[in-house]
This record gives sequence, C-alpha cells and structure tokens, in this order.
Amino acid sequence: MMAKNALGSRIRALRRLKRMTQQQLAEQLNLSASQLSNIERGVKEPKPELLEKMAATLDIPREEFFLVSERAKGHSLF
Repeated sequence: MMAKNALGSRIRALRRLKRMTQQQLAEQLNLSASQLSNIERGVKEPKPELLEKMAATLDIPREEFFLVSERAKGHSLF
C-alpha cells in the first residue's frame, strides 16, 4: 500500500497539472477545501470511490495516482 502522504502528494501534483485550485476540485467532488487539503497532506486517506471520482474529474486513469516516477524507482525503501 502506498504511504498516505505519497498518495496525497500525487493527488496534489495531478490537480496542479490540471491547473485546478483545491477549492475548484473540492467543489466538483462535493468536499470542502479543508477535506481535500487533509487528503493531500496525508492526514486523511480517500476512499476508493472518491479516488474514482477524482480520476474522472481530473480526466485521468485512476492508476495515475499510483505511478512511481523513474527517479523515485531508484530509491528503494527496503
């Protein structure tokens, strides 16, 4: 399982790539901006249904949330 803060950082990066503010994305997901902020900071973990809705809203495949960059692959946690 991916670390919560890694998933949150990925969500933030993808949101920014789509040039959306937290407020804009939160409104489309029926969340408050503070709820989305908690997810992006790793304080809260999004449910799978919310990830599906985020992917649809950002117009990306849901797998995009879990892709690891080539640079990060060289740094094993084990």
